[in-house]
Order: sequence, then C-alpha cells, then structure tokens
Amino acid sequence: MTNYAKWLIRIAAVYSLIGALLGSDLAGRKDFSMVPGHAHILVVGWLTLFAYGVFYFIFKDINMKKTAKLQAWTSLLGGGLMPLSMLIYYKNETSLTTLMFILTAAILLLAIILFTVLVFFDKKVFARD
Repeated sequence: MTNYAKWLIRIAAVYSLIGALLGSDLAGRKDFSMVPGHAHILVVGWLTLFAYGVFYFIFKDINMKKTAKLQAWTSLLGGGLMPLSMLIYYKNETSLTTLMFILTAAILLLAIILFTVLVFFDKKVFARD
C-alpha cells in the first residue's frame, strides 16, 4: 500500500499548489466567482487525498487489498477530477459539463464509501500487535 500512499500524497501536493495559485488569482483579481471550485480543489484534491495517502502509509498491512486498491484508484480519479469538472461546470453549464461533474462526483463518493468499508471492516487496520 506504500506505492498508493506515495501517489496519493504526490497528487495531493499538486492540488495544494493548484488551489493556492487559483486562490491567489481570485484574490488578486477580486473575482470570487470560483471560490467553490477553489475550496473543492483544496478540500478534496489536497486534504482528502493527503489523508488517504497518510492512511495507506501508516496502515500498510490491510486484509482487503482489492478494496484498498479500488479505493485508492477511485480516490485518485474522483478526488483529482471532481474539483476540475466542478470548475469547468461553473464556467460553462452544459449537459456535457453537468454529466462530467456528476460522474466524477459519483466516483469520489464510491471512494469515500470504500474507505468507510476499509476502516470499519478490515480487521487488520486497527488490530493490535
């Protein structure tokens, strides 16, 4: 799971940079129309992916490996693409951008559900040595 931790944390760092740059641009232009997208980039793209990465780094020994792999991939896809699709949706509301936003949000929701399953049902996660 260390490999997933590494990539989740790396992608989180990229989203941290994107969120900071976008926030600086919004503040500099005094245009706060994209604050929801900026907030989602930081909360979902940076904070959530970073938290998942730390989780996989600390809890290396997981029984439910297939679930963990699916969770990591759906986190990378949903957590990475949902904030971007949100930005695109807010700039250009069409059927396609709405569908993109819903699809990426659904992938992110699946990642959150899978994480909850891991935390509650993988017996090795909180097992004592």
